[in-house]
Formats: sequence, C-alpha cells, structure tokens
Amino acid sequence: MVDPAVCSTGLLIGNSRWHWAEFQADRWHFDHSLPDLSRLEITPPVWAAVGPVPETPFLNTVRRLTLADVPVEGCPPWLGVDRALGAFSAWSRSIEQQLDRRAGVLLADAGTVLSLTLLDSAGGFRGGQLIPGLRMQLQAMAAGASGLDLPALDVESPSLFPRETDAAMWRGALQALVGALGEAQRQCGALIWLCGGDAARLKPELIRAGLHVRCDPDLVMKGLVDLIPMISPDPDH
Repeated sequence: MVDPAVCSTGLLIGNSRWHWAEFQADRWHFDHSLPDLSRLEITPPVWAAVGPVPETPFLNTVRRLTLADVPVEGCPPWLGVDRALGAFSAWSRSIEQQLDRRAGVLLADAGTVLSLTLLDSAGGFRGGQLIPGLRMQLQAMAAGASGLDLPALDVESPSLFPRETDAAMWRGALQALVGALGEAQRQCGALIWLCGGDAARLKPELIRAGLHVRCDPDLVMKGLVDLIPMISPDPDH
C-alpha cells in the first residue's frame, strides 16, 4: 500500500477531463471531472499531463510524473504518459495475478481515442494503434454527412442491424472498435487489458465477439498511484 504521507492525491490532466486519485479511509478512490483548479488548493497532487496544463502554483514541477519516470523499456519520446502509465499498470497486474504473458500484453484504453499499446513478453514497448473513439466517430459522422445528427447517449440497440438511424450510428461505431481490437489481438495473440471511460460499454461487446478481456476502468490512475512513492513529498528536494 502506498504511504499516504508521501502524497494523498494524484491527478492526470487529460485533453478534456481531469482524472483524480484520492487516498481516503485506507484506500484509493478514483473520479473524473472537468478541469477544476479549486481542488488543487486542498492537497497539491503528484500529477501527469497529456492535455493543456494551467498556470497555477499548485502544480509543482517537482511533483510531475513524466514519461521518463514510467518503468517501461523502449518507450519513444512522443508516447503519451497516459499510455505508458496504463501499460505499466497492466503489466504489473498481470504479474501479480500470474497471467500468461508469453505473447505480451495489449492495453486498450477506450477514451476519446481508442489507444492500443502492445508490450512484448518482457514488458517492453512494441508499438500501438490509435483509433477514433465512440464519440469521436459519432461526431465525425454528424459533422461530415448530410442528414445525420449527433445521437443521444441512450439510443444503443442490442440488434446488430438497428432500424433507427441513431442506433445504427452507435452500432456501427461500436462494431468498428470491436473489429479493430479483435483483429489486433488475433494478430499479436497478447493478453488484453481494457480501461478508459468507455470500457464498461465496450467490454460486453468484446465478450460477445469471443474475446477474453481483463477490464479495469481505472487502470491508468492505478499506475500513477503505484509511482507516487518516487516523488518527494518535499518540493524543495
């Protein structure tokens, strides 16, 4: 267990949302919000960023986790720290759970973009794929095709071929992600870990397609929490 005396708050600054970890009642709790500077004043966090970083004295650079802090070999300098944290977390938990890693580990982070990150059998970075996520696909269809409006969030249909336009858009976007992830796994044979905001929505579709998936929506933040002890609690050191 992480010593809360080191730091009781973690933050990942995303492109549109902030992802929080807070140590309360002997365990870590995770939540997600729009950018909120007021929360920074309560407890300065250990933090990482893939989105725009606001100018504030409460984000001390000494407490920042960067790609260089994440123990995954072979990461190129352009790799987002969120992908590295998620891959590290998936690999660590695969070891803890004694899962078969002979073909490597494939992390699927289902957020704004579905990012696939492949680790080899030794836990080193192999490469990945970036695929438009569910809402990005729907927004692109609504913006680029005449007669298609952005569908509501509750129009999904269990049918593979819905009759209604909104449900058909949802089904097509889901099937695109299921197909991409299924083909990626077929090619590499790696153990799949699924995380991200759309993980719960995507998991049953992947299972229905015959894929065995380990799912933890907070996998990236758990990776950040695991690395908090690396950061000094004293910003002067």
